[in-house]
Amino acid sequence: MSASPESDLISVFRAATQSLLGGLLAWVLTCSLAGAIAKVATGEYFDWFWALAWVVHLAFAGIGLWGLLVILLHAFCLSALVNGTDRVLRIIVIAFTAQLTTSMIVVVTFDAEALPRALTIWTPLAAISLIYLIVSFARQRRE
Repeated sequence: MSASPESDLISVFRAATQSLLGGLLAWVLTCSLAGAIAKVATGEYFDWFWALAWVVHLAFAGIGLWGLLVILLHAFCLSALVNGTDRVLRIIVIAFTAQLTTSMIVVVTFDAEALPRALTIWTPLAAISLIYLIVSFARQRRE
């Protein structure tokens, strides 16, 4: 009996992220997407410069003590991707949610008028991420 096409795709995805280049690329794209979504929340046009704004956001997060948690989460996610994990999508969702939240905090800090738009975008994305993580952990626990 052969494996399903879905499990083959997951295996390829998992294998692609289990290298320095693949893990780093997945992490950078995930964090860049979260930074770009936060930038769009300001109501301004999208600029590719902002797609890599996660570096600046991590620096701002690192300024405060609370930022250490964000940096540690990103270090954990990058390490898990590079060193290999069976739960690649879970790691990507954790990195995305952490970066999206950090990016939204930075955006709102610089533009307080963006708060309603930021919450409108952040709330459903964070809720979907949280639901996925809870279901994922529950399934793993049952296994």
